[in-house]
Amino acid sequence: MITIAIPFYNASPFLDLAIQSVFNQTYKDWKLLLIDDGSTDGSLEIAVKYQNDSRVIIHTDGENRNLGYRLNQIPTLVTTKYLARMDADDIMHPEKIQKQLLILESNPHIDVLGTNAYSIDEEGWVQGIRLSYNSQKVLNKVDSFIHPTIIAKTSWFLANPYDVRAVRLEDAELWYRTRNIYNFQVLAEPLFFYREFGKDYYKKYFKGFGPIVYILKKHMYNINIIKFFVKYYLSGFIYFLFSLVNNEKFLINRRNATRISKLTIDEILQR
Repeated sequence: MITIAIPFYNASPFLDLAIQSVFNQTYKDWKLLLIDDGSTDGSLEIAVKYQNDSRVIIHTDGENRNLGYRLNQIPTLVTTKYLARMDADDIMHPEKIQKQLLILESNPHIDVLGTNAYSIDEEGWVQGIRLSYNSQKVLNKVDSFIHPTIIAKTSWFLANPYDVRAVRLEDAELWYRTRNIYNFQVLAEPLFFYREFGKDYYKKYFKGFGPIVYILKKHMYNINIIKFFVKYYLSGFIYFLFSLVNNEKFLINRRNATRISKLTIDEILQR
């Protein structure tokens, strides 16, 4: 029914937890595709530990190609109806796959379905809930996506490849390119633990400065892209200024719609 795909590159501190969260799913009819992008830190050895399970597929070619290349490669290796995207440093709520598949199977008009998420730091402490949605509504129209939460038909990913030139911004470019064509929905319930690092975060923005100019030209200066362009540049420089006083984490936490005093993931799951 579904393949959960985790591309990874030098993710040894977190990969084991990500994989374990797949095994902990209440929905069990899954395949797990672990796709290595030329790791040199022992990540591949972590993945290999799970290959005795017939549901686990490991793909490695020893090359460091970049994320966009791997994201486009993934659906070509998948044979299931649905494909779930996940990053190697994140963690899924145990009920994530079950709840999303129930919605997708009951609502075939939905093309792509994401979820809300808890923000966690590098040590795994829960910092807050990322998006603000009406909790009385199960489904909400998408204003912004947390891309590692999405599930869609594998055929959708094949028909809508990532732009490999949009380095660091592959997800955003895909979203702006397809948002007016397809039906995107998001579950208000946080079913994902999204890891955000509080140090040198500005470097993520800086790496996207060149690609965002490319995206702007590609989409012929679309007004929504221009707004994103301005916000992205301003955010990069603001994060840089806060890095000078070693306080980027303050900005990261401000992005959460709901803040949570330090709790562990287990404490959240026991609520």
